[in-house]
Amino acid sequence: MIDLVKAVRAKVSKSCCVKVCKKEGCKVSLPSNCRQQVLIDMDDRESPAKKHGKRCDFLFVGEAKGEGWVVPIELKRGKASSSEVVPQLQAGAKVAEKVVPKNADLRFRPVVAAGRFDKYERGLIRKKEVKFRGMSGLVCWIECG
Repeated sequence: MIDLVKAVRAKVSKSCCVKVCKKEGCKVSLPSNCRQQVLIDMDDRESPAKKHGKRCDFLFVGEAKGEGWVVPIELKRGKASSSEVVPQLQAGAKVAEKVVPKNADLRFRPVVAAGRFDKYERGLIRKKEVKFRGMSGLVCWIECG
């Protein structure tokens, strides 16, 4: 397997690589089983995300047990809407297509962490897919914290 994290780090500015996945009162713990990982703050002025338009909050790329992971992450402190977060996650997937090596063996999982979803929105979000290099990933909803 190629050194996925090293390859991604080489394509992004050091200033947008962070260690904590936290914004506006919502925080998500990063996996402890990833031997290597990089967390890109997509709001940083040096991030590979478009300066205007939709973007997710973070892009996580990591390696665990020989598998590469690409995870766009959107954080919402309060109530979240699927019509808002899915385009943001899709924008994160598009950035990942640019910075993640094409020959990498990967798993893809878009994640939204929110303070809450009403029951209707929770049902909608679980059916939404985000596309990444021909793969479709169902959006995973988790609670902040």
